[in-house]
Amino acid sequence: MFWLVHEIVAAKLVLAWIILNTLPDTITFILTSRLIKRPLPNQQITYWHNLQIALRSLQGLCWGSAVIFFHVAWPVSLVHDMTILLVLVAVATAGIVNTAPSFRTSFGFTFCLLIVPICYYFWLGDPIHIKLATGSTILLLVTLQFGWDAYQQFVDGAKQLVLNRRIALQLEMRNNELDELNRQLSVTATHDSLTDLYNRHFIVDQLKQQLNLFRRHGNPCSIVLIDIDRFKQVNDQFGHASGDEVLVAFSRQTESQIRLGDTFGRYGGEEFLLVLPMTELPAALNLAERIRGHLASTPLLGHPRPLTITASFGVAQLKADESIDTWLIRADKALYRAKENGRNCVMAD
Repeated sequence: MFWLVHEIVAAKLVLAWIILNTLPDTITFILTSRLIKRPLPNQQITYWHNLQIALRSLQGLCWGSAVIFFHVAWPVSLVHDMTILLVLVAVATAGIVNTAPSFRTSFGFTFCLLIVPICYYFWLGDPIHIKLATGSTILLLVTLQFGWDAYQQFVDGAKQLVLNRRIALQLEMRNNELDELNRQLSVTATHDSLTDLYNRHFIVDQLKQQLNLFRRHGNPCSIVLIDIDRFKQVNDQFGHASGDEVLVAFSRQTESQIRLGDTFGRYGGEEFLLVLPMTELPAALNLAERIRGHLASTPLLGHPRPLTITASFGVAQLKADESIDTWLIRADKALYRAKENGRNCVMAD
């Protein structure tokens, strides 16, 4: 625009150069709009990349043609030619940065942009322009070296990014594995492997918590000690595999009858312990009786023939100044009386 305002270059030349220079951009815009609407299949990516290189090379030629369109006669031509050359070098540098991911594209744009002034200045033939052509050649080599360095930095950065992403995914996978392992260890530490109920260690911890709550706040708590009746006969008659199935089925049946907030676990062998927070003895007896009646009326297994299991229940409510061991002994005594009373009944201490 400077040349046009100051009437150094004819308006038709400026307009011709602008139209020529917008041609590659127009083609690129049309193709990009098409690609946004219809993404390329993988097999056509190389073709379109080569087309992009060709368009950028054409754009470089159009920019380089400025030295021809805006060339003016001596003696002011040197200043104008050097000004145009500085502009072209700046454009080439900006193009290097923008096209760093593809050195072929960067090379095509930069080479075509600067080869035009180099050839034109050599063609003019005077000593000044030959020196400009020589300097432009050096600038071309330096710019291309800068482009190669920028490309290498981009490639190294992309490789490091991929490596970091791969490491992050591996770390995430390892963390997930560790979380799963910790979860499994936690389940193993607190659950019985056969019935998937809480194990004895966890149940005893729950009793300690209830004892602390009772001593601090006076919260009532009752326990129900349950023993499957004649379980040894089941093992002897049907085998230990069926005995394990009875334990699992018994666990599921009993779990279906307890309340939210109650803790039910396998205390040992065919004995189970039910911890009932905020529950006094009458309510605990009612719950135990409901569980007993459900077990006695519902077959646990359907093979090799319908098998109904009964259980005996010993219930005890926590008392003042009582230890866990004493509490459990009272529940065990109540269970023993239930066994002596013919089994399949609920007794309290």
